Amino acid sequence: GESAAPDADTELPAGTNGKGSPDGTPSPDLVINNTGAGESYRSTLQSVISGVGEMDIEKDTPKKVDAPTKEMPYPDCPFLLLDVRDRDAYDQCHIVGGKKAGIPQQPILNSSYQKNAHGKIIIVYDNDERLASQAATTMCERGFENLFMLSGGLKVLAQKIPEGLVTGSIPMSYQVAAPGGSARKKISPKVPPARAENKWRYSADDLQKIKYYLEENISSDAASKAPR
Repeated sequence: GESAAPDADTELPAGTNGKGSPDGTPSPDLVINNTGAGESYRSTLQSVISGVGEMDIEKDTPKKVDAPTKEMPYPDCPFLLLDVRDRDAYDQCHIVGGKKAGIPQQPILNSSYQKNAHGKIIIVYDNDERLASQAATTMCERGFENLFMLSGGLKVLAQKIPEGLVTGSIPMSYQVAAPGGSARKKISPKVPPARAENKWRYSADDLQKIKYYLEENISSDAASKAPR
């Protein structure tokens, strides 16, 4: 009638650690179940046994993702900018993402794939609407219905948003003329204008500048329309 289990205070055989292992050699079960330093060993051992150790390492390692290049236009851009000025004017400055297009036939060729396309618009621009109006008239006669023209051209745009929207060096004639004075105007040596960067995307700095000038224009327009 006696229990087969030994009493709690029964001494263990000499030379064992309770698991049948010799003294000085801890059982693998004890090492795996230990806390503290044994935890790292246990996780490593279990990872090796289950074969997921290598997968975990790869998961924690950040993968290289190719950032969109600045040389490529925005994918599925809803608008097409057509610059109808001559090549020299375009090379000096143009709106970021604007494509060079002569008049009157080339704008039609360059924009035929977006003609009346759903969710797409075409914007033609020049310096002061003279060339753009001719191009727009020709395109409307050819059935373009999703066509717009930049009001005032680059001259007005450079005055409203002098930084951020345009790449290259904006001619001084585009900008607001300084108030005339009695002092004789200095004649500065002519320096050839720098070529515009082949830029298809707006940087974070560009967007901040555009936001600033838009807010300035909105506040100034609101102040001018306020009743006095």
